[in-house]
Amino acid sequence: MPPQDMVAEQSVLGGMMLSKDAIADVVEILRGTDFYRPAHEMIYDAIIDLYGRGEPADVVTISDHLTKRQELQRVGGPAYLHNLAQSVPTAANAAFYAEIVRERAILRRLVEAGTKIVQLGHTADGEVEGIVNQAQSDIYNVAENRQSEDYVSLSEV
Repeated sequence: MPPQDMVAEQSVLGGMMLSKDAIADVVEILRGTDFYRPAHEMIYDAIIDLYGRGEPADVVTISDHLTKRQELQRVGGPAYLHNLAQSVPTAANAAFYAEIVRERAILRRLVEAGTKIVQLGHTADGEVEGIVNQAQSDIYNVAENRQSEDYVSLSEV
C-alpha cells in the first residue's frame, strides 16, 4: 500500500469543518491532490470552494455543495461527513494533521518516481546518460514540487 494516513486525512477534513481558522492554516499546507483517498480530495475542494466564496464550510453547506455537484454519494454521503466532523480529536491541531498528509503525499510521489526510474533502468532504451538525466529530473521534480507547495498563497486557491 502506498504511503498514506487515513486518520490524518479524516482529521484534517473534520477540523476544517469545525473551524475557519483550521481552513486558513491547512490551505497553506495542502492541495487537494495530496489526499490519498479521492473522496477526501472532493471534500477538501468543496471546503476550499465554500471558504473562498466567504461561505461557511460545515457539514450542512458541504453536503449541499456536493449534492449540487452530484458528488455527495461518491464521498460517502452525509453520514460520512458527520463522521468526519465528529471524529476529529481537535480542530486546533488541523495544521499538524495536514503536515502528516503532506508528508505522505511527498513519499507517494517519491515512490512513483522510484518506480519510473526502475522501469527506465530495465528498459534501457537510449543512452545511459539520457536515462540518468531523466532519473535525476524525476527525483528533482519530487523535491521541487514539495518546495513549490511550501509557497502556495491563498490567492491561488
